[in-house]
Amino acid sequence: MSEQPEYHTLIRQNLMLIENERREIAFELHNEIGQNLTAIRTAAQLMHRQSEGRQTHPVAESIVSLTDQMYTSMHSLLHRLHPSILDKFGLSDSLLDLITFVQEYMGLKCHLDVMGNLDGLPEDLQLAVYRIVQEALTNAVRHGQATETDVKLFVSKDALQVFVYNNGTQLDSDLDALIRHKSSGIGLLGIQHRVQAWHGDLAFKNLDDGVKLSCSFPLAN
Repeated sequence: MSEQPEYHTLIRQNLMLIENERREIAFELHNEIGQNLTAIRTAAQLMHRQSEGRQTHPVAESIVSLTDQMYTSMHSLLHRLHPSILDKFGLSDSLLDLITFVQEYMGLKCHLDVMGNLDGLPEDLQLAVYRIVQEALTNAVRHGQATETDVKLFVSKDALQVFVYNNGTQLDSDLDALIRHKSSGIGLLGIQHRVQAWHGDLAFKNLDDGVKLSCSFPLAN
């Protein structure tokens, strides 16, 4: 039985509600916690300079180190919650920023190849593609123990195709079974919903040296 148009509309609306909530949380996290961490670090640095040779010196040093770690963790959370660069510069630059992020913080060697104008796509579709690539890279590291990935996007007047290759562990189940699996299911379900919301097709395939994710989205002429 074919899916009704209302089904895709409902999925898209639910996804946008989630993204709006993520955006608000990221805004509050950046403004409230970010500012407080900066203030604590500044005070700790001042105490560190003024306490040279005193018992409080190593304590101040520890506070500076801890706030640096917390700021790095917050930056990672902000990146996951909402890609603010997408609002400002579009999908192409956002994917480049994502690649830089996963290489620096996740140790995943990644190459990006884009053919066509991604920034001419609808904004909601750009966000959906960003989330799909983001989740695919995260899953490659977290569940596949991959060390290298290739991300390829092709845009024509009729379709957008997204491919993510990784050299991680091959899949031992089909997509439906993987989605039901507790550890990897949530991320894959998110990918599936985003593909369905845009009337797209999704497939996973084992390769000789890893796994390939393929998405295809029809584009209105």
